[in-house]
Amino acid sequence: MSDSESVQEKKGSRLRAVAGKLVFVAVAVAAIVMVSGHLSIFWNVLLVALGFGAVIMIHEFGHFIVAKVSGIKVEAFSIGFPPTLLGIQKTADGIRLRILPKFFKGDVAEGGDAESEGGLVCTLGKGGGKASDTEYRIGIIPFGGFVKMLGQEDTGAAEKSDDPRSYLNKPIIVRIAVVAAGVIFNAISAFLIFMIVFLVGMNLSPAVVGGVQLNSPADLAGIRPGDEIVEVNGETFVDFTNVVLAPALSAKGEKISFVVEKPDGTRKSVKLEAQVSAPAAISIRTLGIERASSLTIEPGIRDPEDIRELEAETGLRPGDVATAVNGKPVESHWQLEELIRESLMPQAALAFERVDADTKDKTTVNVDIDLFWPAERGNFQTEFDLSHVFTMVPRIKIMAVVAKDKQKVWREKIKSFFAKDKTEAETEEPKLLADDIIVKIGETENPTYEELRAVTGEYENKEMPITVLRTDEAGVERLVTVVVKPKKAPRSDRVMFGVLPALDADHAIVANTIDIEGGPDALAIPRGATITAVGAEKVASFYDVVRIIRANRGRQISLEYAGADGSGRVDLAIDADNDHIGAISQPEMMPPFQYLKEEYKASGPFEAISWGVKKTYMFIAQTVVTLQRLITRDVSPQALSGPVGIVSMSYKIASQSIADYIYFLGLISSCIAVMNLLPLPIVDGGVIVLLVIEKVRGGPISPKAQEIISYAGMAFLGAVFLWLTYNDILNLIR
Repeated sequence: MSDSESVQEKKGSRLRAVAGKLVFVAVAVAAIVMVSGHLSIFWNVLLVALGFGAVIMIHEFGHFIVAKVSGIKVEAFSIGFPPTLLGIQKTADGIRLRILPKFFKGDVAEGGDAESEGGLVCTLGKGGGKASDTEYRIGIIPFGGFVKMLGQEDTGAAEKSDDPRSYLNKPIIVRIAVVAAGVIFNAISAFLIFMIVFLVGMNLSPAVVGGVQLNSPADLAGIRPGDEIVEVNGETFVDFTNVVLAPALSAKGEKISFVVEKPDGTRKSVKLEAQVSAPAAISIRTLGIERASSLTIEPGIRDPEDIRELEAETGLRPGDVATAVNGKPVESHWQLEELIRESLMPQAALAFERVDADTKDKTTVNVDIDLFWPAERGNFQTEFDLSHVFTMVPRIKIMAVVAKDKQKVWREKIKSFFAKDKTEAETEEPKLLADDIIVKIGETENPTYEELRAVTGEYENKEMPITVLRTDEAGVERLVTVVVKPKKAPRSDRVMFGVLPALDADHAIVANTIDIEGGPDALAIPRGATITAVGAEKVASFYDVVRIIRANRGRQISLEYAGADGSGRVDLAIDADNDHIGAISQPEMMPPFQYLKEEYKASGPFEAISWGVKKTYMFIAQTVVTLQRLITRDVSPQALSGPVGIVSMSYKIASQSIADYIYFLGLISSCIAVMNLLPLPIVDGGVIVLLVIEKVRGGPISPKAQEIISYAGMAFLGAVFLWLTYNDILNLIR
């Protein structure tokens, strides 16, 4: 190389060095500007990063410390994956720092690489002492980390070395210990997190019964809303997670022992056998117990846009507390729900107490919520019970039309785009609309919900005509016939055509009458008849019918109707204690009430240790059960969260409560302990399997086979990673 070329090369090198530093400064300035304008967001993001970094660091520290103790040379200890943001290593000259990899390929020394050399490199201190073999790194990509040991590679057989500190030169039992240490440390860290959390005090959902499904094991055992389960299989450290997990961890046919405390303080011992609910889409054994909510509107809603949306839709704000329903005071959420269910009116009037954050003044906020009558009442044993009013079943109204699957929508758009006759392709057939009243389906007139389900099943993948009564904008009712093609729902035997049914309570028209078990026989009223009067009082809707029946308990009254074949009259003997109204009302949109929470605080270190062990075991068991159900297809893979979903959930939890986020990290650490033990290539469990095979056969499998297994594992995990990320993004934008 000539002198002029050498000078040019040096100038170019200096220019690239300056450019690299300018890029770094520009990035740093941009980051500072962004952070200063969004401090709260930055703080929450930092919490998420530090939390995940801590979980990963503990896992990798397990590998690291056991490798060091075993005399294995550790070349790098990294939290996060490359490119490296920061690298620190003790050298003979001092502490060597390198920040970011090389920005320009030309700056990399011959035989080196951008990742190991660093964009900015400096040495601090005067040196002295023994240099360290290990560089400690922080990677830019936070989802993971690694320990790089001499003689160990993730993508195949490592190069052999005569160095006794090589991973390959250590006994198999030592290598298994090094690999398993990460999982063990994750379990230990989860235990420590839970122990500290319970020592300080943690708000969790107590094992209070919020609701009980009709004819479920809990219902038949006499468990009622407001009861608290204080003992599960002899364990007295109980929150609602124990109630959920008890059926999952029990063997089929095994009895679960509960001690239930009633609101009056009395206790009752019961034994329940978890069963599969008839309405369940997947065959998971449950008890029919629902989680309890409080009377407080979720105070964790803090985003200004979310608060504005909540107030616009409901008139409520976070922290408002419900005090009454239809003028009746309430002291619990299950009492509020019961009053709403029994109201059977078009609306329910809810009163809330609001406390001004600055003045502490209290005001009352009155909110009316729209109600509807479900077409059926969920029954654990028989799937459903038809809703009725003294044996009379109202007609079916379409509450809402379920949106089509996005893929199908796009498929139709593409099909329409390539259609030869655009006019014909863009012509829409009549569609079902919300508030349509079904007067005929197939050949069945005025169907009940049970008949609708039966006819829909007969028309699977076939065109099914539906005639509905539709009210236009001018208030004029007209009959419209719509053709739909029912299809079987994914992972279910239920055939559906995309509507949410309710009862038409606005009109006093009877679809049919049914016999009531333990109650009156079906009234002799023809299909499609209109109730005109009850107890000599004219009626216009089923709301009127319910009101009059309730006002005449213990009496006998008459009911008049008019049908296509003329009018008629029947007598109603109303019991004093049971009006035999089998309909309920539900809110079209329930305000977002916070789940009921109680503080769980250990009495001392020993109890905190005990609780920490139990909670760690519980979440590890929960992860194992979830994996088993994935294999048996009892849980859909779409229910899983990937990196985006977990980070999104972490950010939400961190922005609401640091204590909840720390608890969540304990859960994540427990899950990682299980996931890393799976016998899959690349993860710790797969490595342990290969080491066991090496021990059994007296030598490792061939380098080529190791490489194929490793790359196959990477491809599989990469595909799972991408699929979960895609699923997370869809869930976020839906």
